[in-house]
Amino acid sequence: MKIWFLSIFENTPLDDNKNTRYNSLVEEATRRGHQVVYWASTFRHNVKKQRYDGYHVEQINDQVEVQFVPAKAYQNNISPQRLFSHLSLGKQMIEAFDEQAEKPAVLVVAFPPISTAFYAIQWAKKNKIPVVIDIIDPWPDAFTEHSHGLKKKVINAFLSPLRMRTQQVFQQASMVTAISNQYLNWAKTYAPISKTACYYPAIQLDEMDRQLQLAAQSVQKPTAFQVIYAGSLGFSYDIPTILKAAELLEKTHPKVIFAIAGDGPQKELVEQYVQKHDNLVYHGRLSKDKLMEEYFKSSIGLTQHIKGATQSVTYKLFDLLGAGLPIINSLESEMKNIILDHEVGFHNNPGDAQALAQYIVQCAEDEVLMHKMKNNARALTVASGDSKSVYARALNDIESLIKKGHDSSN
Repeated sequence: MKIWFLSIFENTPLDDNKNTRYNSLVEEATRRGHQVVYWASTFRHNVKKQRYDGYHVEQINDQVEVQFVPAKAYQNNISPQRLFSHLSLGKQMIEAFDEQAEKPAVLVVAFPPISTAFYAIQWAKKNKIPVVIDIIDPWPDAFTEHSHGLKKKVINAFLSPLRMRTQQVFQQASMVTAISNQYLNWAKTYAPISKTACYYPAIQLDEMDRQLQLAAQSVQKPTAFQVIYAGSLGFSYDIPTILKAAELLEKTHPKVIFAIAGDGPQKELVEQYVQKHDNLVYHGRLSKDKLMEEYFKSSIGLTQHIKGATQSVTYKLFDLLGAGLPIINSLESEMKNIILDHEVGFHNNPGDAQALAQYIVQCAEDEVLMHKMKNNARALTVASGDSKSVYARALNDIESLIKKGHDSSN
């Protein structure tokens, strides 16, 4: 069977880091003998650069093909230019679909962007092809999370057409999946949905184990207790609270050190802190192997978000737990419940640097607690966060849609 995957924000099968949701789905699909077309954008969102000047096709092997559809560049994540880029991409995407000699048995679409999902599902409906809509982020509602008063009203008016398209997408989907149950419940506020499934953002655990073993041969664990934050330095991430906690512990607990890896608009805050303090190292954006070295050197990981952040279960959950790192989290969502219910870390309120510092000290001073949380982290990752089992379940559901569509056509 031929399966099409459409995801424009994640790494493609051509990129170095293949430990992602859609690369794992592609791997599982090909393992089962399916033919795969991976639809992507020429514009690479995370680095804001064009991969190719125009339409481009790469044949990875006899089962996997990657098609890059031209998309207009943009520099700001929240901007009209980005929305227009997605609108143009959606239209060009279905033009490329029409040119394909063989249509898919099923189409799996990452949501957002809204426009690509909308045009893809209209095309699939016309061609009587089942569609899975996979929710990664709750657009367009995420755009209003930090707005208030008149500004929020203006944004809501601007987003009204996107909300209508979002409703149509969920109404017409053959199945809706998501990275969390929280997002599935959100989707049901737009439309009644009969078939749903939650697949947490999983990791390739065997590959992570291999990378950590290589890291162990390259670096040594520090005698200090290292705390790591690795991820975006965007404004929805509570970098100031991490820096404040580091400042609180600098003199009272000199054996606690911090490492920050990532890039974004709050980079200057981190660089300013490093100039004045000695207990934090800023690594910038790290390659995968270098990040694994920092994970190996670390004892706990941080997921710190500002109050009102709309993320539910982030990719960092099993990325950190799979590396054996308990988590101190401030995201008020389904992820909070997972961490606390399975005893793999702690939760501090957003912006509460004092509580964050206290939990770090508790971890640094209690070896028995750390041993317990590390074991729990491993067990939870094996049960719910290993891509082998998570995406095998996803492919079972996708294949059931193919079979249902095949049976109904006979």
